[in-house]
Amino acid sequence: MKLTDPQQKAIEHAGQNLQLIACAGSGKTEVVARRVVHLLTPGRADSLAPRNIVAFTFTDKAAAELKERVVTRTREALGDIPGLAEMFVGTIHAFCLELLKSEAPKYLKFEVLNEVQQSLFVDRHSKQSGLTASTDLTGIALKRYRDTKHYIGALSILREADLEEANLNGCSVLDGLAAAQDAVAALEPPDRYTLVHELLQEATDRFALAAAALADGLRVVDLDEIRRGADELAYGVEALAEARAQLPRAS
Repeated sequence: MKLTDPQQKAIEHAGQNLQLIACAGSGKTEVVARRVVHLLTPGRADSLAPRNIVAFTFTDKAAAELKERVVTRTREALGDIPGLAEMFVGTIHAFCLELLKSEAPKYLKFEVLNEVQQSLFVDRHSKQSGLTASTDLTGIALKRYRDTKHYIGALSILREADLEEANLNGCSVLDGLAAAQDAVAALEPPDRYTLVHELLQEATDRFALAAAALADGLRVVDLDEIRRGADELAYGVEALAEARAQLPRAS
């Protein structure tokens, strides 16, 4: 792939945060992968080790693509680098879950409900999760399978948005938000699953406790494919940045 001047500048960028905005298929993932290679290149004053870098994305599919691209480009340019497996490339919720497992033993058996699992969960517990107790704008009751995807999408919007309660008076899906959370909490065994937003909230509380360990290795955070779940990604990354900012500066 022949790089444009802006792409090359992004790859070689140093210092402050950098945001890339581009359409689908324009090469954002390629730029992120080559930026990782640039950061790992030895001989530079600011070159990093693999453990100093994490690369976040939101979906498991995007994470697998990003990881494959990073490994391929790194080996093409630099050969086999010791410790490459220590670089975290994956979803923000996978990173947070691993953090919680290392900091709080009660999370050792936890898993995150991914998109497919969440849909299956809502269908299987359609009443408890609030699906069949909710209605559409015309007052018709929602049905499992047919309306599950739209219901979950509505819950995500309500969970992430700044709500104006006056405009949501009588909104049955708003009641479903609490019902879905209660349904997950009632699962047997109770220490098995959690939703992404709950995971990030808990992980944020743990970032401050784990900041010293994280800062010992973490220097660069790369984000890719944040169209979906942008609020959740920003929430986790901002918490991580705040935790690092509280650490004493090296003299």
